[in-house]
Amino acid sequence: MIARSLFRHTAFALGVAASTLSGAAQSATPAKNVIIFMGDGTGLSSLNAASIYGYNKPQSLFIQSLPGLALSDTSTATQWVTDGGAGATAIATGVKTNNGILSQSAAAIKDQKDGEILKTFFEYAREHGLSTGAVSNDDRQGVTNALTAAFFAHNNNRGKSGEIFEEMLAPKSGLPGLDVAISLGRPEVFEQVKAMGRDPLADIKAHGYVFADSITALKKIDQSRTRGIMLTDDLQMDLKTGVDDAIARLSRNPKGFVLVVFSDCHTGKARTSLSRIVEMDNIMREVAAGRKQDTLLLWTADHSYDLRIKGEGLTETLKKNEGKKITSAVSLEDEHTAEEVPVMAIGPGSERVHGFISNTDVFHILMQAPGWEQATAAVAGGTR
Repeated sequence: MIARSLFRHTAFALGVAASTLSGAAQSATPAKNVIIFMGDGTGLSSLNAASIYGYNKPQSLFIQSLPGLALSDTSTATQWVTDGGAGATAIATGVKTNNGILSQSAAAIKDQKDGEILKTFFEYAREHGLSTGAVSNDDRQGVTNALTAAFFAHNNNRGKSGEIFEEMLAPKSGLPGLDVAISLGRPEVFEQVKAMGRDPLADIKAHGYVFADSITALKKIDQSRTRGIMLTDDLQMDLKTGVDDAIARLSRNPKGFVLVVFSDCHTGKARTSLSRIVEMDNIMREVAAGRKQDTLLLWTADHSYDLRIKGEGLTETLKKNEGKKITSAVSLEDEHTAEEVPVMAIGPGSERVHGFISNTDVFHILMQAPGWEQATAAVAGGTR
């Protein structure tokens, strides 16, 4: 068992029932499954631009129509501006930490000192008998990227892909490792594992996984094989195929599953970033169509950044233009920013997503959806 943090989780405030969106009643049936869509850098300005890019009108993404909507603080334990490690840790554990850290307390110092291990949402899921999975299109670290790794790994340096990968196979908690991992990033991950003196393929086999090096190879593996790892170097990896395969394998567990899906929507290139938002939004739309009755689907971001449409009076911002031409009016500064990011949800538990909240509150929303944590009236907004 993983020790709880010395920091006590601050209970997330639901408020009065009348304050829920559209006066919706709280879910009578707990969520069987939970799918978390993590869009790197998908703040309000990015979603606005993506909607115009994809549909030539605002508020046309699927996620912009969801019944659950909140704005989440993104600060860390010590700074107003977060990185992916601290941002994802707050969501995965309900506790704020420092930049560069994965699911350890704020006593951790990046690459120097460990903090206390923080129990993650996936570790609770494991204790309840659910299957766990991660899908990522990060082209360097793959599933060891901070936004997925915070759900299953504990490290004082988010960049240590080799250590994170080994913990994915054999968690420090003693619980079973991730069931399904599908992503890019094979060269970097395998290089770091080998630098540790280990053989990644031998370790994968030793822990009972089937391995594929491409989406094509993955599709040939019978979906009754519920413990699988696909790591590729193919930059054209189709995220939707990865998500569909992960869900098919994880769904064979009658107790349910939890899955985190990551898309790098903070690439430094406006067209690529906006295309990826539209792509993951469509994936969530398709998944929700068949699963919203028993599955909480939640989209959020670790942070925002300065991607926005600028310039009144410019011909590039005329509404009569084709939507994809809006990229010529996009101003892009790559640095992270401190403002709130949206949290959008549908399915059992989504009625708890409303108002201004803390990133740590997202953890409690996740925990309450399957009934693993009771909602209590507390100071609104959690630990800021």
